[in-house]
Formats: sequence, C-alpha cells, structure tokens
Amino acid sequence: MPDAQILFVGATSEPWSAIAAQVEADLARLARADAELTYRCTGGGPAEIRNAHDARLAAPFVVETIVAAADEGFDAVIVDCTADPGVAEARELVRIPVVGAGEALRAAVATAKQPVVELTGDDLRGIDVPELVAGLRGARTVALGGTGFSHLVEILCAANPNLVVLDPLSVALDTCLAQLSRD
Repeated sequence: MPDAQILFVGATSEPWSAIAAQVEADLARLARADAELTYRCTGGGPAEIRNAHDARLAAPFVVETIVAAADEGFDAVIVDCTADPGVAEARELVRIPVVGAGEALRAAVATAKQPVVELTGDDLRGIDVPELVAGLRGARTVALGGTGFSHLVEILCAANPNLVVLDPLSVALDTCLAQLSRD
C-alpha cells in the first residue's frame, strides 16, 4: 500500500488556535511511515461534544467535511470524537473508509485483556492523575473514552508498564490502516 492520505476530522467548531498544540502533538504521536496524516476542523456545530444532542448538532458539519475530503482525494477519514457524529451518514455518501474513534474503541475493548477499566470523557475531565493511576490498580487494560486525553497514555504506561492503554485515536488509526490494506 502506498502512503495513505488520512484526514482526521475535528467534529466541533473549536477554533484551530484553541486546539492546534494538542492536535499537532497527537499527529506527531500517531505518525506512521505508511500514512500522511492531516487534521481539519469542521468549523461548525457545538464547541464541544458532551452528549447525544451535541453529536446530532455536529453531524451535518462532519458529513460535509468528509464528503469534501473524499472529493479532494483523501484515502480515508477518521472522526476525532468518540460519539462518532456523522460517521454512519457519511458512509452512505462516500466510497472511502470512514472510521469513528468511538466505534473503533468499542471494538478494541471487546477483545481486550480483562479486566478492562473504561473511562468516559467526563471521568477524565479534571481528574487528578495520581488518583487516576491509583484507581487503575488491578486493571490490565484501560480505555480512554474521549479523544482529548491522549497525553495520558504515556503517563499511565510509565506508571504501569503492563497496562494496555487504548487511546481512541490510535485504535481508530490502526482500524483505518487495516481497512485500507484490505481494499
């Protein structure tokens, strides 16, 4: 497979200036030799997604961005939100793989080493890191239930080298690359 052109779609109206540092760090961490990763914000919908209502508001902007990406020649798209807004709708409109971070994470959790601790975005917002580490004793796998928490992967792995940390963006990228290699 030649280098795949993969677009990550930020599902909110958050301005680039507010998320650039975090997104650039995520893209650097996710870098693969066989893929060129790009990130684009939809620029519409809610500033953040915390519930199903927010996801419904974001979906049309996500779909529009995915359709444009397919028209521009991207090989695949990953939606940077575990609520997967617009993923199902976009799949009906484009012929490229569309991967939702949430669905990829749920599939990984289903086959993960037990016991698994699943943390929601609400669980992770404002959490005390030492408290988080202490709460994971005995877990073999932890699933980060939000895409804005990739910075915790390194911290959790350093605290427990035997812990498998499922980061939704990493899992989604692996899923995406597997889909592309089958095509």
